[in-house]
Amino acid sequence: MRKVKIAALSLLAIISLLGVSGCMSFFSKGEDRADIAKKLLKEKYNEDFSIYTSGEGYGTLTGNTFKVVASPEGNKDLMFEAKVQKEGKWMIDEYVEALLEDEIKQTASDKIRELTDDFFLKIYVGFADTDYTDKSKVSLEDFSKGYTNVPIVLTLLLDKTAMTNIEAEKEFQVYQELFAEKLPINAALEIYYTDTETLQKSEEYFKKNAETYDDFDQMLEGFKENGFGINEGQINIPIDQFIEQRQVQ
Repeated sequence: MRKVKIAALSLLAIISLLGVSGCMSFFSKGEDRADIAKKLLKEKYNEDFSIYTSGEGYGTLTGNTFKVVASPEGNKDLMFEAKVQKEGKWMIDEYVEALLEDEIKQTASDKIRELTDDFFLKIYVGFADTDYTDKSKVSLEDFSKGYTNVPIVLTLLLDKTAMTNIEAEKEFQVYQELFAEKLPINAALEIYYTDTETLQKSEEYFKKNAETYDDFDQMLEGFKENGFGINEGQINIPIDQFIEQRQVQ
């Protein structure tokens, strides 16, 4: 599912005429990269942002653009990526996606807690270049109507030990109610029955990374996915298939 992210970034790289400059250091001669990114984000959204990392030069041999991981100042839970032209002429950011991902996460988490508190949930909203500049106008309902083909993936990690006492029918019902009543969207749900260590490592990983999934995928190796699609809030597999794919032992 998350290969969509890679494809989107590859398209951006092609548009930018991907070069061979490789990674670049956080600081370069002239204006600090962090300052350039902060300035552009401030101009666009009229709020202050923190910058955490920088790298991945694209474009010409001198690196025409760079990537930063940012978040609204004081709210690291809303980390996102931005591609910035090195002289500050333009920027493509994923702040809107981060806001939407957070809205989905909060809504879904409230419902999942009816099953267990031992879980980790990562939301991915596919790359979409939007014209939003006022975060107060960003809502999942409006976005879903305007961007019907944007992929949305919920990756849910559950502690299988905690789930052994939860009936499969009850778990399935919770997902049905979540999407039918709270999140009537088009999406995919990936469920992995893991362990406490994997939950903790995943949470720590995404405290430092925004949409970089390489290490996350490695953490999930060996755990079988119980995945299915959601079409306008309706789960597209029958309960017997869900039970067959369930791995809690």
